[in-house]
Amino acid sequence: MKKIVLILFVSILTFGCTTLDEELNDTVGSEVAATTADTESLLTSAYQAMRMFDTQDNIFALQEHTSDELAGPTRGPDWDDGGVWRNLHTHSWASSNNFINNAYTGLLSGIFRSTQVLEFDPNPEQAAQARFLRAFFAFHLVDNFGLVLGREPGEDLTSPPSITLNRPEGINFVIAELEEIIDDLPDTGDPSVANQNAAHFLLAKAYLNKAVYMATDASTNAASAGPFSFDSGDMNTVISHVDAIISSGDYELETMYFDNFSPTNSDDSSENIFVSQNDRGNNPANTHSRWHMTLHYNNQPDGWNGFVTLAEIYDLYEDGDMRREFTPDYFEGNTGMNAGFLLGQQYAADGTPLEDRNGDPLAFTKDFSLTAASEVAGIRVIKYPVDFVNTASPGNDYVHFRLADALLMKAEAILRGGSATMGDTPESLVNSIRVLRGASDLAAVTLDDLIDERARELYWEGWRRNDQIRFSTYLDAHHEKPETTETYLLFPIPPAALSTNPNISQNPGY
Repeated sequence: MKKIVLILFVSILTFGCTTLDEELNDTVGSEVAATTADTESLLTSAYQAMRMFDTQDNIFALQEHTSDELAGPTRGPDWDDGGVWRNLHTHSWASSNNFINNAYTGLLSGIFRSTQVLEFDPNPEQAAQARFLRAFFAFHLVDNFGLVLGREPGEDLTSPPSITLNRPEGINFVIAELEEIIDDLPDTGDPSVANQNAAHFLLAKAYLNKAVYMATDASTNAASAGPFSFDSGDMNTVISHVDAIISSGDYELETMYFDNFSPTNSDDSSENIFVSQNDRGNNPANTHSRWHMTLHYNNQPDGWNGFVTLAEIYDLYEDGDMRREFTPDYFEGNTGMNAGFLLGQQYAADGTPLEDRNGDPLAFTKDFSLTAASEVAGIRVIKYPVDFVNTASPGNDYVHFRLADALLMKAEAILRGGSATMGDTPESLVNSIRVLRGASDLAAVTLDDLIDERARELYWEGWRRNDQIRFSTYLDAHHEKPETTETYLLFPIPPAALSTNPNISQNPGY
């Protein structure tokens, strides 16, 4: 493992991507690094690479459109886009899919930017943050594509990376990196800066999913659909990392659920552990996509009339659960909608019923067709409350890690064989969340209950594909999606990457 760490201390990148080519051409040689580099600016660039998660396409599309939480129906001439959204929903994508290719190169760009910091004489805390970010991007590469790429020290940057870590090696690298640098990270503070609690969270996530990644065939990279054999030691390690977050005393569950995602969420939320920072009106981030991608053209604010959730997700909620429907006070006077799920007649800010473009009632329905949906078909979702001060460049920081997810990970780890600690049980952990959301207590919690609760709590946050694979439901049939094969547990490596790097192979089935 020490060799792997050394390998990945130097530049990591792939070719066939304009962004990466530009970064390579702009890279300063290491011999002048100490005198010319602005290490803090390089670190800022590495953090900004996380903004690839803000958009409605690319990595978010892979995480959510391929799951049972989200779909992109075609509405007449709108949103067909060559069938790209439909192919993700039905698990019929090909290696030519641009969103898959962009996600791959975007993650490698994040690894490259993070590694570049390490070449420019960072102080120990800067180096720890850079290595955390590299592990963050590497985790998502392992999860989605089943590999991590690296270079030998002194290797020619104009040649393809010579080192390829398969999925089991890749998750072991992520774990080793985080365990080595965790004490050099800030212990707490600004959630937009990698801190020790963020490392504890990512380590918990890595150990929780380790059985999935270790079940990948080391020679062919063929992924397994499970069921998986979860090691009790790994589950105890998940629990210990979540306990470290709890014991820090830095977080508590937020009583106002949508404050976790509000336009001022880093100030409002008591449970956000790690976010991508967006400064209202002064950044190129795309958090506004979270409402534009789903709202109708005539909603206030107007939308692109795109994505919907499935009725099966909506029906998981009890009446009164604020996660399904809640109206923040700053919506008053700006819109007639609520945060959460939008179903039925929609209204303007003054209470006037809204109409669609044909003059019919703008009333969203549960049912939708992937290929021939009406303007009003499908339940819409507002997870990030609208920033009415600046709808085009909002202040909502994009949330990657928060306490509720950590508590649900601990509950799952106990159910999978870990030892209960701190007086917690799966029931107490799940119900501590539910009571604040306005839902009734569960008398008992099974794994089936747990994945449903993760859907209720974490919908449209980018974890559903990961969860469904771990619970062996990802390949199951649901709304207009047939049962699919193990090929679709991993995404294909882009053809451009294969053509320029002889050291990597296509994932099985593509």
